[in-house]
Amino acid sequence: MEWQPDNRHPFVVVEAPFTGEAAYVEAIAERLERDVAALREGLAEDGVALPPLAPSKGPIDEAALRRRLMEAGRAAAGVLDGLVVVLAPARVEQVAAYRDVVARLAPVSNGTTLRLAALDVPGSELAALLPGEARFEVDQAALLDALKQLGGDGAPAPTGGQPKLAPRQKDAVERALGRKIPSEDAGASLRRLLLDGGKAMQDGAFKLAVRKLRAARMLCHVSGLEQEEAAASIALGSAANAAGDPRAALAAFRQGKALALAAGHRLLGAHAALGEAGVLLTAKRLAEAREAYAAAASLGEDAPALVLEAMRMHGECSRLEGHPALATRTWEDALAFAQSLDPGVRKTTSYAAVGASLVELLRTTGRAAEALATELRVLQLGATEKAISA
Repeated sequence: MEWQPDNRHPFVVVEAPFTGEAAYVEAIAERLERDVAALREGLAEDGVALPPLAPSKGPIDEAALRRRLMEAGRAAAGVLDGLVVVLAPARVEQVAAYRDVVARLAPVSNGTTLRLAALDVPGSELAALLPGEARFEVDQAALLDALKQLGGDGAPAPTGGQPKLAPRQKDAVERALGRKIPSEDAGASLRRLLLDGGKAMQDGAFKLAVRKLRAARMLCHVSGLEQEEAAASIALGSAANAAGDPRAALAAFRQGKALALAAGHRLLGAHAALGEAGVLLTAKRLAEAREAYAAAASLGEDAPALVLEAMRMHGECSRLEGHPALATRTWEDALAFAQSLDPGVRKTTSYAAVGASLVELLRTTGRAAEALATELRVLQLGATEKAISA
């Protein structure tokens, strides 16, 4: 999960055995410090600066660890999206004590800048303690084979027979839909190419994914499938970027955006703009990246989570460019937008990360009172969500 191309949450995996509460708290803190330092070094090699954590004073207790975890998440969210901290002890000698520690640490997980996961050992009953838990166990190879064999309606693909629509009927349906209906052969081939490309991405075979997705895009083009061609081009951009070819990735994202907008699919265009912006940001072409994030926010009006993330990164580009006033204005607009959302929708967005970035910027520019007001504002937004859910 950590090495998937679209993941922007580095993992901190704590595998130390649980022999007691105090020792385990120290083990978490030690692993956190070590992994964040390694993350900082890796980002520095790419020319990205991750602010160091403040030096710890005295022994680490649970309260200090909670603060440390939140601080590390906010720091990582300044350049990525945050951290995932996984508590996976090699063995647990005191199950009840382990459960209690997890229960006390769980509230620091906000789902955005910091995500906490814990191993559910026999007798810990974490499933009841943490109702947000989900389990998935899928035979991916079998699923992939089954999907390749499916027909358009979810049933096994027919082995022969006449088309379901006569040519005149097919023309009428295509006019009504405003898009082409692929032939049975083209549809089956496209499905296989996309599934193979996705599997290659998952396996880390990025060059193979590029070949499969490029073929899928070409098939869409010759079949007149404009929306599918745009989507395939965006997927190709992600694969090319993961394969270490930013020039090809940028071209694919931009082509996908142009195709999506020409077909009238603004949200698809927004996703393409996000991909384009990410490539530009990695290349330190900050002004261009900022413009691409602005385009994504404008095009993604029907997807609040996308809009908030695009606004967050627009502000981050401004900050990195040395334009703190523009970053402040963008993040304040983002929080105002978040405040206008239904609480249930707002909790799916990265507004908390926006708030954390704005608070840090205000503090570093000597505006402590405004930083405190912003911090309280973000807390109030979170309290509204909890009140609604209760």
